[in-house]
Amino acid sequence: MRVQVLGLCRFSLLSTNSFQTTGFDLTENRRILYDPARMDLRMRWFENLCLPPLLWQSDPDFTLIIATGEDLPQPWLGRLQDLAAAVPQIRLEQVAPGPHGKVCSELLAKHTEPGADIVAQFRIDDDDTVASDYVDTVRRDYHRFGPGLGRDAVFAVDYARGLTLTQQGDQHELRCELARLWGCGLTMYFPNDRPRSIMNYRHDWLWRLADVISIQNRIMWVRGVHGTNDSPRDRYRPVLVDMPQDRIDAALGKRFGLDRRLLTDLLAGKGPCPE
Repeated sequence: MRVQVLGLCRFSLLSTNSFQTTGFDLTENRRILYDPARMDLRMRWFENLCLPPLLWQSDPDFTLIIATGEDLPQPWLGRLQDLAAAVPQIRLEQVAPGPHGKVCSELLAKHTEPGADIVAQFRIDDDDTVASDYVDTVRRDYHRFGPGLGRDAVFAVDYARGLTLTQQGDQHELRCELARLWGCGLTMYFPNDRPRSIMNYRHDWLWRLADVISIQNRIMWVRGVHGTNDSPRDRYRPVLVDMPQDRIDAALGKRFGLDRRLLTDLLAGKGPCPE
């Protein structure tokens, strides 16, 4: 049985709706999204936090769509194009503005393998990441849970334990949290003969619409928190896990391959950043 693992990352994707910090005015949305200071911050998080653990996956058999606007300015577009050329799993898509859910669903459908039996979809923001065994875990978890739910079931696995990295100026706080149905810790499984999209489901309402299995026995994601987040963090009420800082730092290295001091220096603009 073929389980395709297919992810979507929206990188300053210009759309006509759905974001909470922008509205329906494309000129204003473009001004907000393409502001050079914002773009520099987002690219630093993408290149230094989001992308490396994806490149280091123990199972490299996955596809990641990077969706961005058709008029994304330079040098940001050039840097995404260089990454797409160097990383075989990346599919860079520049799309015209349109309804957010429709645009994203069409991209996921475009990159769905016709021969896959099951499509495991995930969504990730450009300032979040997943553990380096995420793809392998997604496939194993389908075989753990899928047969019991039935061949035609649409269901989700919510990896509820992760790390939150908060940036305020040059200061960073890394903590371990439990969070229910955050986008970065969520995978949906679809039979390929019933094409749907993870973007058809509001992630925090997913428990109302599909079977959800919650797993919180190991750290599976890092979520970035800073001044340009679209979603208000407190809405989802994460629960702090009491863990010594040295264990949290060690988990960042073991689960994601990242060194905390180097990472936070890069995010604060203290290290080299490709031009």
